[in-house]
Amino acid sequence: GIRGHGIVAVEPRIEAEAAQILDAAGNLVSPPFVDPHFHMDATLSYGLPRINDSGTLLEGIALWGELKPIMTEEEVAARALDYCDWAVSMGLLAIRTHVDTSDENGLKGVRGLLHVREQIRDHIQLQIVAFPQDGFLRSPAARDCTLRALDMGVEIVGGIPHFERTMEEGRRSVTDLCEIAAERGLMVDIHCDETDDPMSRHIEQLAFETRRLGLQGRVAGSHLTWMHSVDNYYVSKRLPLTAEAGT
Repeated sequence: GIRGHGIVAVEPRIEAEAAQILDAAGNLVSPPFVDPHFHMDATLSYGLPRINDSGTLLEGIALWGELKPIMTEEEVAARALDYCDWAVSMGLLAIRTHVDTSDENGLKGVRGLLHVREQIRDHIQLQIVAFPQDGFLRSPAARDCTLRALDMGVEIVGGIPHFERTMEEGRRSVTDLCEIAAERGLMVDIHCDETDDPMSRHIEQLAFETRRLGLQGRVAGSHLTWMHSVDNYYVSKRLPLTAEAGT
């Protein structure tokens, strides 16, 4: 039994009268699927402005740097809306997307996705993460643009500490971003250690700041690819500490 946008009864036989009956025999009826991590400002941009010849993440990041100055707010919104049509058709009704807030060019993506969020609010729950993709401290305009994105209505604070120039600046960026989230009552979603460097351990700082600032239940740390490069002893210590922090 469905009322409004939600399933309110699951019974062998529902006696209440229905305005509409759908025969779903042989099909799957379930809660909506969820995509917890996406980059909707870059969706459906294959070949723009050129093909990623190496197929590597680093060239992909470089390509994004080439696309940002020439893309428009309207193009971002149009591509994102096309993707959302596909998502709904597949039962994907909740999406968390990161949007680049490294500079003024990135804010075109912010404005485009805020428009999309309003357009699809009756069909998809869209969460937007302010993501200073070139580094919160590394990019001169990132702090200002990230704060402006939050002022505009972006509801989650993101970061990429392993992309800062030094390990110390990466650690400091995690502290700064978590403090911003705590002051504003927002959630946190950070690309922590997307590297093969076993010394890249920013998840430690994220767990520490989560406990220090009382952010338990509001923090996600992703892209922990560094973990496959560290020894088992460290992992056995790190996992329970992260769990205790509620990240």
